[in-house]
Amino acid sequence: MKKKAENSGNRDFIDKFCIAQEGKAKVSLILAAVVVVATIGSVCAAAIRSNSGNSVPSENMELNAAEQYLAQAAIEASEKQTSETTTSPEVPTETSSAETRAAKRGSLTGDHVVDVGDLQSLSDEELVDAILSGQAGVIDRSDIETDQSQNEDAGHTASGGDAPAPTDTPTPTPEPVANTGPEIKLPSTSFTTVEGQAFDPLAGVSARTYTVEDETNGISYVIKDSNGDTVSLEDAQNTAGKYSITYSYELIPESEPREIVDYELGIDISEFQGSIDWYAVKADGIDFAFIRCGGRGYSKGGIYDDSRFYENVQGAKAAGIKVGVYFFSQAITPYEALEEASITLDKISGLGIDMPVVMDWETGGGYRTWDLYGQDFANVITAFCSTIAQNGYTPCVYLNTSDINSRLGGYSGDILSRYKLWYAYPYSCYSDGSFYQEGDMIPPRSFYFEYWQYSWHGDVAGISYDTDLNIRVIGKTTVTDPANVMTATAEWEVTAPPDTATPSVEPTAPSDTTPDVTDPTEPTNPTESSDTTEPTSEPTGESTDPESGTDPTIGDTPAEPTGEGTAT
Repeated sequence: MKKKAENSGNRDFIDKFCIAQEGKAKVSLILAAVVVVATIGSVCAAAIRSNSGNSVPSENMELNAAEQYLAQAAIEASEKQTSETTTSPEVPTETSSAETRAAKRGSLTGDHVVDVGDLQSLSDEELVDAILSGQAGVIDRSDIETDQSQNEDAGHTASGGDAPAPTDTPTPTPEPVANTGPEIKLPSTSFTTVEGQAFDPLAGVSARTYTVEDETNGISYVIKDSNGDTVSLEDAQNTAGKYSITYSYELIPESEPREIVDYELGIDISEFQGSIDWYAVKADGIDFAFIRCGGRGYSKGGIYDDSRFYENVQGAKAAGIKVGVYFFSQAITPYEALEEASITLDKISGLGIDMPVVMDWETGGGYRTWDLYGQDFANVITAFCSTIAQNGYTPCVYLNTSDINSRLGGYSGDILSRYKLWYAYPYSCYSDGSFYQEGDMIPPRSFYFEYWQYSWHGDVAGISYDTDLNIRVIGKTTVTDPANVMTATAEWEVTAPPDTATPSVEPTAPSDTTPDVTDPTEPTNPTESSDTTEPTSEPTGESTDPESGTDPTIGDTPAEPTGEGTAT
């Protein structure tokens, strides 16, 4: 029993020793872990201190938090080295950058954003995707800073101005002719001549084409009688009757196809045109107006309002002029374009705008937009125009030739296929302020444009300053067919000449003083009395007429002898 008890005591001692050693081992392991964690924490802390001046990428925020947690745990472990147990921290799982951005998009719900910061955190491509999908909505006006001091009249600097038009563009008629198409002009539609009288059917007849005002060569004619049969000029001249003459002129196309344009006249204005008499503008032939609602400074980029916007919209609509709106854009990112679209939508709400809403994007030397090209430029246009379209308006973009060919380049086809184009291409010969006239040329381009800004120097009634002039191309007809013939008809009557027979002359009765003259070669009429001729009949006892000197009973023929003796 004793031995057994001793053995039992030895076992209790061993157990206590092992337990004690186990505790020491645990403490050693804990201390080793603390040393490792402390080392990592120190490195991370140094890294954090060395980057304290730099922003931390959003996708690494969770990793930074984990590192800070481990550093704090190391400090706490060093303070509690005697502790037999530690609690393992629940380290957040690091998410991928895509998951982080998806989480940030969680507040992009419905038509509007909850936090503008969510939009600003997205890349340009992501923001464009959010806009196209309808998630971005519009930015509240209160979240957009404005700076009226940047409201400057930038003018036009990038589209050529008064520089000569390129040689590939036909020059419009310097002195616009009457607003009519080609025609044959006749001195009269009714001619009258006398039978046998020479007649020149082409006398005074001319053709008005687009380039020639008085062209007679090439005009032909056909003469038909009252039965509709064709007759020659010679036959018609010598035969009384009624005829018709139909004149014809074949339109020969120019070296470039000639386009006849169905159009409307328009202007674009801002507060820099001053107070406008919109009724006088309408009376001067203006059908529509693009009115500036605001803009962004071309140097500093601050947004401003046009102080006469509401005044101009109300005045134009009251005068019966259709209204479109433009924002002078200096956007260089999709977010800035979204700001500009949001400001525009806020200003036009409830105004009944019936024409496109335009992104008037312009650039030039010294402009903040000067370095925008390619996809970045396309993203800016898309952000503005898509936002406008999603809110029920027709989007349009204002661009010049360089913007389309050089800046957009390969992206121009996509942009121009989705949004209307307001094409900036002023003709220098319109610097006199004249209006576009039917028959004038429009720039021949491979791309389609509905609106064309053709002058920066318009002289419009009711406006005291130079005004940009535009046309809206409603339809076009190209004159290219050589069989395109214009005609005109006149009536021609040939009358018979008057009667040319010699009129008869009545003989005059001889007077008492006129002696009778007898031709001695003619036989004497036996019925006539004379001094040497005896009467052949008995006197009737009737006296002769003393006035006439003739016997009223004597006839036209001699009397027959009676058989009685004659007087001796």
